[in-house]
Amino acid sequence: MEPLALKTYLQAIVPLSEEDWKAGAGAFAREQLRRGDYYLREQQYCNKISFIESGLFRLFYLHEGAEKIMMFFSEQQFVTDYFGYLSRTPSIRPIQAVEDSVIYTITREKLEALFAASKSWERMGRLLAERSYLLAVQRANRLLHDDPDTRFDALLREYPGLMQRVPQYMIASYLNVQPETLSRIKRRRMGHTNIRPSIHDPLNPDTPGSVLDPDQ
Repeated sequence: MEPLALKTYLQAIVPLSEEDWKAGAGAFAREQLRRGDYYLREQQYCNKISFIESGLFRLFYLHEGAEKIMMFFSEQQFVTDYFGYLSRTPSIRPIQAVEDSVIYTITREKLEALFAASKSWERMGRLLAERSYLLAVQRANRLLHDDPDTRFDALLREYPGLMQRVPQYMIASYLNVQPETLSRIKRRRMGHTNIRPSIHDPLNPDTPGSVLDPDQ
């Protein structure tokens, strides 16, 4: 079955010829994961990247026995341990399915073959890598500089519906607050329509030069 959601997503970034698309589509394998399954375990080498057609994943680590969620990955996003993938080192952060999920996976070997064979796929890889870097920096900047209320507002804006999809302790972990602090934030913010902007929003599609700009 042709991954139409993946095709639509990629074509919005870099237009692919039918020949390029067919070569790429054949390199992706469809997989189904159940809730609780691991996409990647700690100390595994990550040699794959996957597009999420449906479902939700979390990337986390353990600190003093507590789980710390660094990222969520949901529909219309790619999931992988980018640091482990690029550095070719064992992962220190597992990735787990939070919901039953359907993904399309491509291995390192097949992806590098696509890059070598097609300038369009090579450009696609560069733009997606840039986006991944910006997301990682954005996440780090928010944890360092934004207050918890602002981080909560960013979550509402960027992950609509997430509050209904995962347990509240996961939301608290992602925001780097205690569950009781999250409860207070929700009481303060849920009644407000003025969502606070963050100064760390490099992925705003209205920003000139944004990697989300399809004309780039």
